[in-house]
Amino acid sequence: MPHLGAPLNFSERLREIRTGFERPFWVANITEIFERLSYYGAFASLALYLQEKLNFSTQQTGTLTGIFGGMVWFLAIFGGAAADRLGFRRALSIAYLILAAAYFLIGSIGASWLAPVRNAVPLGLFVGFILILPALGIALVKPSVVGTTARASKENVRSIGYSIYYTMVNIGGAAGPYFASWAHRQLGVENVYRVAAISVFAMFFVVVLFFREPRQAGYEPPPSLATVARNFCVVVGNYRLVLPVLGIALALRIVTFWYPFNLPWWIWTGFCCSCSPESAGLCGSWYCSRATGLCSGSSTSVCLDTSTDTSTPTLTSKLFL
Repeated sequence: MPHLGAPLNFSERLREIRTGFERPFWVANITEIFERLSYYGAFASLALYLQEKLNFSTQQTGTLTGIFGGMVWFLAIFGGAAADRLGFRRALSIAYLILAAAYFLIGSIGASWLAPVRNAVPLGLFVGFILILPALGIALVKPSVVGTTARASKENVRSIGYSIYYTMVNIGGAAGPYFASWAHRQLGVENVYRVAAISVFAMFFVVVLFFREPRQAGYEPPPSLATVARNFCVVVGNYRLVLPVLGIALALRIVTFWYPFNLPWWIWTGFCCSCSPESAGLCGSWYCSRATGLCSGSSTSVCLDTSTDTSTPTLTSKLFL
């Protein structure tokens, strides 16, 4: 037994890690890899899917991808309160079922069996509604995994537990675009979402079979959704926080509207690469076909500008906020 305050050697630290985490910690964090892989794979293909398969314009695509990404972070505010009330096991099970259904619906937007619904409502409204559905699941996953990490870790390894959690998130986030590239080439862009649905549906069974609600040392009643909403309004009502954010967003919108900026070609893998009809003169089909496999979705339309220097192609980017 080492003296109090003495540094641990490698074998002792390894023993702490091996005995410091309960099984729910590992189950939750492993499922997080597949949830992040599915999300980033879906996000990486979304702009291309909306334009290539559903024929949305660049502006509409920017709006819809913004809805997809923005609602994920907005609903997480309320997902934590819901997860506390449901319990982490139930919340994770519901979340993975929602995600499986949502990704399957996204991949099936153009399917014939959804034609009656597509014809009954405006397509943009229909697609926007479906793109909100994954956010409902992700809003439950995040607080459940973080909460499990806190409860299923002993005090002496809790900081390592959070490091493991973020490592799992980064692994899934890094692998997602490559998974999307493979699925797009082999199966078609709409099947990226169906494979993502299968991935998170498998995690539902992992949670049901192997996850047990972590113990809670002391019980404090979780806040109600109404309390969370009131607290959110207090934060949003803080003009010192809100006004600078709105000012920066407005300035960015004005600058990028009047002055589209150029980026080196090697940055294209971080943007939503899409060749719209309006910019067909600037977009080379070879570059676009190579770029779209690894590009991440965002509310940015990007095309290769080869009009100035053919030896070093650049990306002309214009944001649609």
